[in-house]
Amino acid sequence: MKRKQIIISIFISILIFSSCREIKVNTVVNKDGSFTRMIVITGDSSEVIKTGLPYPVDETWKRELLRDTTDHENHVLTYTKYFENSDLLNQEISQDTGWKKNLNRNILVEEKFGFFYSYPIYTETIKAANPFTILDYKEYLGKEDMLWITGKKLALNSSDSAKIEDAEKKADAFIEEAFTSELIAGLKKAIEQLNNPAVNPELVEIYRDSIVSKIDDYDYDSTLEFVDFLAEWSNNDEILKLKEIKPDTFEKLDNTIKLIINVLSMEPYKVFVEMPGIITETNSLSTKGNQVQWNVAATSILFEDYNMIVESRIINKWMFVIAGIVLLSLIIMIIFKSRK
Repeated sequence: MKRKQIIISIFISILIFSSCREIKVNTVVNKDGSFTRMIVITGDSSEVIKTGLPYPVDETWKRELLRDTTDHENHVLTYTKYFENSDLLNQEISQDTGWKKNLNRNILVEEKFGFFYSYPIYTETIKAANPFTILDYKEYLGKEDMLWITGKKLALNSSDSAKIEDAEKKADAFIEEAFTSELIAGLKKAIEQLNNPAVNPELVEIYRDSIVSKIDDYDYDSTLEFVDFLAEWSNNDEILKLKEIKPDTFEKLDNTIKLIINVLSMEPYKVFVEMPGIITETNSLSTKGNQVQWNVAATSILFEDYNMIVESRIINKWMFVIAGIVLLSLIIMIIFKSRK
């Protein structure tokens, strides 16, 4: 597995990633807080049935496969399910068995009462997937860089495209430096656990450049192989005893790599939410009538929490009726008292 290719090349290509299928997640919110959730996959017959959807589906979802009426070479596979509340959907999401179970995702459908009006609110949050804890991405990426990376700001001209490319390079640098720092810290921790006077944890820093070179150019299947590299570079076979105790440090490092690869390889998808009433507030860049849209890609969730929020307003007709009855009663009382 070539780390240079995986960690760097995938990140660059993900921004121009062209999927063989299109995935849409549609949610139609009702006035009572219930909603219908649909996952729509469009592509050729072999692509639409593939797994790896944004959210888990099971036999409780209605499944319908039809030919695309706009492109007869494609098919449209739709999964549909009705939910009485968002807690039930979150419960399903928590049971995801794929790699996305490592993502912290939450959906909340709630309502604020405003007497004559009610305000349904849809909030979907995907917590940042960034597995690195030593380096801070903010030291590499500024606020404007993050707007380009996450797609919150769209390129309108060649100058904007150049800014996106510059932000990509900064993100690449962070990922490479962050992984290197995590690996070096992991090797030091493992040596400390070994508790062998013949092996000094600071030995790792001496060979930092060699470690970086291996990360860039060498093929390896597990970070545990860096034990062999370190033993060879330092001509100290005592380091090989790390393999005997097999500290969980290397397993955690391997899991970090797997997560970052899975995130960067994630298929982009679109989220559509249709609200009852008139939309009053949203952070979506695309609004049409009472429907909003967000584009979710790997870079959307890698560094920062990705929040999708929309609020609408509906009329509480029954409150107008009650207010009318109360007002009429007051008028009658005033008239009745004035005649006494």
